[in-house]
Amino acid sequence: MRWGFSEILLFFAMTGLLAACSLGHSSASANPKTIKNPVAATPESLATGKRLYDRLCADCHGATGRGDGEKSKKLAAAGEPRAPDLTDEKWDHGSTDGEIFVAIRDGLGSTMTGLNGKPGIGPEEIWHLVNYVRSLGGKK
Repeated sequence: MRWGFSEILLFFAMTGLLAACSLGHSSASANPKTIKNPVAATPESLATGKRLYDRLCADCHGATGRGDGEKSKKLAAAGEPRAPDLTDEKWDHGSTDGEIFVAIRDGLGSTMTGLNGKPGIGPEEIWHLVNYVRSLGGKK
């Protein structure tokens, strides 16, 4: 079988398309424990994380992260689990920065909507949230 110009062109176009698609996916996403936080937990990062938290997370997790937000109270009244307390000693959905990042980005099924795809929320904003959430509790 001989390949003509159009077949070769199609082959390279498809190869390029596959390569371009894979650029958007980190190989570390297969194992959230290995994802490293590229954003230092500076005062500026914590302030940005708090602003994002107040806007996007406090309705469920509460203003101080204790899981006592208004939506969490409604869940409890309906017999559903409350939002986790982010200030206690226990990490409910992973303890590494990468695991926390993935939980915030992708969500936790029907119990927590992920932020992936929300306008104005990219990986850097999620890392600021990770830094802020880590600052809420003691050593974990």
